[in-house]
Amino acid sequence: MGSHVSTGALLREVARLHVQLQRNCVAYCRGTTSTQCNVLTELGRSGPVTLAELSRRVGLDKGWTSRAVEQLVQEGLVEKVASTRDRRTVQLSLSAAGEERLAELSGTLNDLAEQTFEHIPAAQHEMVRSSLELLQQALQTLTTEAETTDSADQGGTACGCE
Repeated sequence: MGSHVSTGALLREVARLHVQLQRNCVAYCRGTTSTQCNVLTELGRSGPVTLAELSRRVGLDKGWTSRAVEQLVQEGLVEKVASTRDRRTVQLSLSAAGEERLAELSGTLNDLAEQTFEHIPAAQHEMVRSSLELLQQALQTLTTEAETTDSADQGGTACGCE
């Protein structure tokens, strides 16, 4: 990819390659599907949530999320607990074994990031890290704005398709 490539195309390609590497690495090293990895990561990040909330957070429909959760429950990595506020609602959370698997997955993904940095000149590591932090902050701001806009039912202005 040359300098004539748009910023959007470059960002999409970086994201695609990164996700592809993560999927392959996690599936090979830990025998975990990318959906299961996403569910474990989100439960580790958010703490106990309902299936509907988890589905929204991982960006999958409830059917896909439910199947992934059921497999993780069978493996003893996720627990279902009746909500104290509403007995009809079930809260999903990581079990102790789920916390361990998440730590293993995080280690694997961190190792992958370290391997990636080995292909970048050491003198540029700090610049790349700083750029990634700026990008993360900008994406978080857009995400927060989109969530605020969605909840107000005013459309998705962050997508540029008003």
